[in-house]
Amino acid sequence: MRTKTASVICLLSILLVPAALEAQTPPVYVVLFTHIEDNRPAGALPSPQSRQDYLALRSKLIDMANLAQTSGVPWSFQPDWKLLEAALIYEDPALMATTNGKNFLRYMKENLGAIIDPHSHENGGYNYTDVAQLLDSLGVGATTVIGGHIWDPSLPEFQEWDRYRLPVPGQRYPWAFWRGDILMGSGTPNHVNDPVVSGVWRPRDRDHYFEHDDAANIAAVGQYKGTIADIPELHDLYTSGAVSTEYMLTSSYHIKPSMITRPSGIADIADSVIAPVIAMRDAGVAWPTDFTSLVLEWQNSFGSRGFIYDAENPVAVELDEGVTPAAIVRSSPNPFASSTVVQYAVATEASVRLAVYDVLGREIAVLAGGRKAPGGYSVVWDAGGIASGTYLCKLEERDADGRLLGAAAWKLVLAR
Repeated sequence: MRTKTASVICLLSILLVPAALEAQTPPVYVVLFTHIEDNRPAGALPSPQSRQDYLALRSKLIDMANLAQTSGVPWSFQPDWKLLEAALIYEDPALMATTNGKNFLRYMKENLGAIIDPHSHENGGYNYTDVAQLLDSLGVGATTVIGGHIWDPSLPEFQEWDRYRLPVPGQRYPWAFWRGDILMGSGTPNHVNDPVVSGVWRPRDRDHYFEHDDAANIAAVGQYKGTIADIPELHDLYTSGAVSTEYMLTSSYHIKPSMITRPSGIADIADSVIAPVIAMRDAGVAWPTDFTSLVLEWQNSFGSRGFIYDAENPVAVELDEGVTPAAIVRSSPNPFASSTVVQYAVATEASVRLAVYDVLGREIAVLAGGRKAPGGYSVVWDAGGIASGTYLCKLEERDADGRLLGAAAWKLVLAR
């Protein structure tokens, strides 16, 4: 028998869990991407300034594609209108001689394996169809990814994503038509208060964007928190049983052009982005991919089951009758420099285990364990000798037979 009463823990968006766990845990599907906005290259086209900036940016983007290829990690490149116009102007035989006789976009795609999606703010007299047409003109085609958009119809910047349920004519090239069917980056102007969601779903309509409709023909991909360090939080939802393994969880990370173009940028990206993603991939925590492949995997391996995990407003989950939740109440201070006090509560007598894990899921410390009577408890984590970073403090509560009754987690930030 199942009850209709549900409990929700909103502390750092970790849900209470049912006792049963799935046998096989899928990875979190992660996309690394780069947007080139319409202010690059700098300066008017054509001009010496814009050509110089184009050449510098071109070189760094090729370096980024090289890094992704040699690391075996997919990278999605999403250019806007101006960079593509610049490529049509500046890619001459002398320049293309440095990239096997191809413009740099073709070279990155065909020789270095970069995935190239269209991106557009649609505010300069052109739209996504025009960007897709320019990509065709440059010989790289265009995926059906709508590489970023303003989702909220109440905002004046709303981009009317639902137009792309049918082929849309270009504004600059009205004879060209394009249909996008994958939405990424569901954003807000200047990315203030972007939705913090994970999963894949088909939005019902513009007024019910976060409602899944099996019959809809555009899929949306949640970006979650947009950080590398927070990916294990999603995987922990699987391992704790908070989210069924029937559903896909997703995250994406923007490798910004400013990261790529700074002097040590490529080396920094290798250390701070690529290496952790590889480690999580090898540990089964994450699977790096691109948006098109992600949606195909959602269709083939997850049965196109629509699911949204909203970190700000977690949905309630039904618990088996008699299941008692565990809850970590808080930690203070957080962030902390050397030690912090973790407080937790046990609602019924149970065996508990309170442990700290790093972003790769490795156990760092066990803070509490054993049989506990109902009530509140506190324990100090002395993190002396532990490197600065983000950690996950996880509480599990089990019955006398070892069955999982509930779980919750709390993010700890050690900042020396």
